[in-house]
Formats: sequence, structure tokens, C-alpha cells
Amino acid sequence: MDRFKKEITVNDEVRVFQFDRMTSMSGVKFFITSTDSNRKPIAFSLKQTDRGNWKLTPGSLRWLYDIETELSDAIIETQKQR
Repeated sequence: MDRFKKEITVNDEVRVFQFDRMTSMSGVKFFITSTDSNRKPIAFSLKQTDRGNWKLTPGSLRWLYDIETELSDAIIETQKQR
């Protein structure tokens, strides 16, 4: 399992997102933890698409879709560094 952190700005607030790579029977995904605007812990996942980018799994919090591209880019950038 690969792990890294990335700071991403959400509504003018910088938040730290912890990415954990997991492999299962259904493929590769990243389990991500952070906090919401009230500092409550949140957790969600991104799954790789056939195009190589990463998409939120259904049922994710609505505001996460606003930063989905940044989350995907963080994974892609980290994978290029290996």
C-alpha cells in the first residue's frame, strides 16, 4: 500500500488529504482521509478509470466533486515520481 499527503485548497482553506493506495479484486483505488469545514474527519475513495484518471466513488460528499480533478492530479503526479 502506497501512502502520501497532499495539501489542496477548498473554499479558500488549505486542507491536508492523506492518500492510501489499495489493491483488491475489483482493482486499484485510493482511500483518502481529511477533515471537512467543521474539522470533522471524512473518508472517501477514488477509483481509476480506463483513461487513467481517478474518479470519486458514488456516494461521495458533494463538495468533493469540486476538487475531484485536483485529487486525481495528485495521484497521477505522485505515480510519475516513482
